[in-house]
Amino acid sequence: MQAQIVSKIRKLRRDKGLTQLQMADLLHIEQSAYARLEQGETNTWAKYFEDLLRIFEISPEKFFEGIESKVVINNHNDCTYSGNSNVEHQHLENQDIYERLIEQYEKLLATKDEQIEFMKNMLEKK
Repeated sequence: MQAQIVSKIRKLRRDKGLTQLQMADLLHIEQSAYARLEQGETNTWAKYFEDLLRIFEISPEKFFEGIESKVVINNHNDCTYSGNSNVEHQHLENQDIYERLIEQYEKLLATKDEQIEFMKNMLEKK
C-alpha cells in the first residue's frame, strides 16, 4: 500500500503541474525530504496528509481511491485473499486511517500548545 500511496502523491503533484521543490516549499520541508517521501523511503506522507489534501484539493476518499489494500479473510478454512476489497470495506478502512491521522495531528497540536505554555512560563520566571 505504501508504494501505491507515494505513487498517487507523485501523480497528483504532476497533475497539478508542481515540481518537487514547489511541493517541498508548500509543505515547509527541504526538497530532499520531499524527494524521499515521494520515493517511498519514508512514511512521512502521513504527517503531511491534511496539507496534501489541501494542496491537491481532494477529499480523503478521493485520495485513497484506486489504492488496493491487502485483505485477509478468516473463515473455517483460514484462507487468505489478496487483492481489491469491496468498496464499502475500502471506504471504512480509509476512513479509519484518516481518523487515526487526524488523532495524531490533534495530539501534535496539543503538544505544541503545551510547549508554548511551558516556554511562556519559563520566560515569566526570568
